[in-house]
Amino acid sequence: MSTTLGKRKRVAHKKEPAHRAESEEAESEQLDAQEIFRRHFEAQFKPLPVVKKDIVMEEAPQEESEENSDWDGISDGEGNDIQIVEHTDALSRMAAMSKEELKSFMSSKIPKSTPTVSIRDTSGSKIDDEDASEAANLKKDLALQRLLAESHLLESSKNPTLSGNNRHKATDLRLQALGSKESILRQEKMPMSHRKGIISKQSEKEAKRRSEARENGIILEKAKMAKKSSAGKRDRGIGAPGVGRFSGGTLTLSKKDIHDIEGPKRTPSTRGRGGGRGGGRGRGRRG
Repeated sequence: MSTTLGKRKRVAHKKEPAHRAESEEAESEQLDAQEIFRRHFEAQFKPLPVVKKDIVMEEAPQEESEENSDWDGISDGEGNDIQIVEHTDALSRMAAMSKEELKSFMSSKIPKSTPTVSIRDTSGSKIDDEDASEAANLKKDLALQRLLAESHLLESSKNPTLSGNNRHKATDLRLQALGSKESILRQEKMPMSHRKGIISKQSEKEAKRRSEARENGIILEKAKMAKKSSAGKRDRGIGAPGVGRFSGGTLTLSKKDIHDIEGPKRTPSTRGRGGGRGGGRGRGRRG
């Protein structure tokens, strides 16, 4: 039994190197065939890039060392340490928005294309680019113009402020200065005699006020001249006839219109005796 077992082991050891040699020869033949095909392909086309195999490092298992080591628990030093991470980047920081910019951004209104740039001096007061004195002067000029235009309303009353009927008159003057065509105090329906009396009275008071102001050296507002109605022909509408009056689907022509259309009449010219061909007495035929 022991001799047979020894022989089998020897035969098995002799066959292993032969099998390995055969496998190595098959692999070398396969590599040589691939190399031949690769060279043939490179001769026809561009050479193929060489593929580099990544070397994978196999980490040795540390199971045995972990099993042998004893766990002592969490140390006091590791538990009390606090890790602080600070990240500072100057480029990533954005400029902080002011209160005015934040308010305009949050509002639903359309922002202005050119916002006013404001600068603060050392005392903290705000200074705008636009001159503040110019705006104040404009307000004063407007107040002066209104005072000159409404000065005659303050003469009758002792109160420096407008009230009652004078306030309505001042409002009417301001509306007319802005371009109102008619006065809001004008009554539409009134007898003509009353209206003429009111208009004449107003013109007399205005003339008296201006004469007194001129004598006292007071400068008043510029007087508005009434527009004179043009005595020429009125403008007709588009498509309206240029002659006569068209109403109710009929065109009415006056004698003057007819005379203008026909023009001056020609008188018949009187011809003299014997004038013209075959006129007068002619001589008879001879023989």
